[in-house]
Amino acid sequence: MQWREGIKFALWALSADKLKATLTMLGVIIGSSAIVLVVTIVSTGKEYISSQIQGVGANIAFASLVRGETTRQEDELTPEDMQALRETIPSVKAAAGTYDMPADYQAGDRTRRARLVGVTEEFQTIRNLKITSGRYFDDEDFTSRSKVCLVTDRIAELAFRGDPPLGNEMRLDQFRCTIIGTFRESIPTFGQSEIQNETVLIPFPLVRSITGDNFFQVMYVQASSPEQVPTMTEEMRRLLHTRHRPETPYSIDNLSSLLETAKDVSFAMSMVLLCIAILTLITAGTGIMNIMLVNVSQRTKEIGVRKALGARPSEIRLQFLLEAGFISFAGALVGVVIAVALTYSVSDLIESSVAIDIPWAGVTVALLLATGVGVLFGYWPASSAAKLDPILAMRTD
Repeated sequence: MQWREGIKFALWALSADKLKATLTMLGVIIGSSAIVLVVTIVSTGKEYISSQIQGVGANIAFASLVRGETTRQEDELTPEDMQALRETIPSVKAAAGTYDMPADYQAGDRTRRARLVGVTEEFQTIRNLKITSGRYFDDEDFTSRSKVCLVTDRIAELAFRGDPPLGNEMRLDQFRCTIIGTFRESIPTFGQSEIQNETVLIPFPLVRSITGDNFFQVMYVQASSPEQVPTMTEEMRRLLHTRHRPETPYSIDNLSSLLETAKDVSFAMSMVLLCIAILTLITAGTGIMNIMLVNVSQRTKEIGVRKALGARPSEIRLQFLLEAGFISFAGALVGVVIAVALTYSVSDLIESSVAIDIPWAGVTVALLLATGVGVLFGYWPASSAAKLDPILAMRTD
């Protein structure tokens, strides 16, 4: 009966002054919306960054020779080094090497600069290349030293102006090759790797016939899972220094540290934004407390009448706490609905470029936190109402 009457009186009191109740909810609406939006933005941002890094190769390590005055020919990374990595390190799933150089090609009446990159068999797998037409190199292309190549979609567009490039011959400086496929990066690296907007891939054995060199500028190894990458990187470092001079300066790294950094930055940003959202809720709670104190002073006679009719202090306290709880919960509910609707609207606008997923745990936290803040800040006014002397309260005008 105590709870039933408390709820009935609380709802009656709120419906008696709808404008005041609505204005009191405003801060809670903003605060709860902010919590849901912050959690959604941070979660989506973290997943997007992680997927980008993993798409480029979160489970790969890469090595290159740091060239200097003391560099020798025997320091270069060779196909034999790549084979040793495959056979020696158990966690290596795939390995590939590249050698790139600039080359000019003709696009209409203009000469443009491209990157000519010699690659090995597993380069497509390791670098997640998307073959948009034709095919990647097969075993015969590597063993027979076929003069074949793959070009980026950008080169196909510039050089052939919409015509199918497959089967056409392409000239790069003094080198000619037949185009067997077009490709693009699954995850753009924006020119920060050997793959750029205008890149031509050729089988690595052709590099020797063009340059006379038989070494890699960059060598990649891929682990079965991201968890194996740190160990694989260290084993790669030890093996290369064992096969070459110990003092040879190699740059050996992976993207796992970048992934961890992204996660740390995302966590720090989420904490800062959540603190701002919580401060908004605290401000809203202060507003609820002030309004409830005004309510108590305006309804002093009502409280006195109820006490005179036998209402206990606990029942008065419960009524005002319920009023604060209803205001904060209703405001939180409206705020969550606004945040969810806004999120889905943005998701429809950006289509599939970024996958936005609302963390429903964050929605639950927003509802509970906002309601809790309202009840917490409403406790003092409720206790003040419960402590009023009925005789003095009834004499108040």
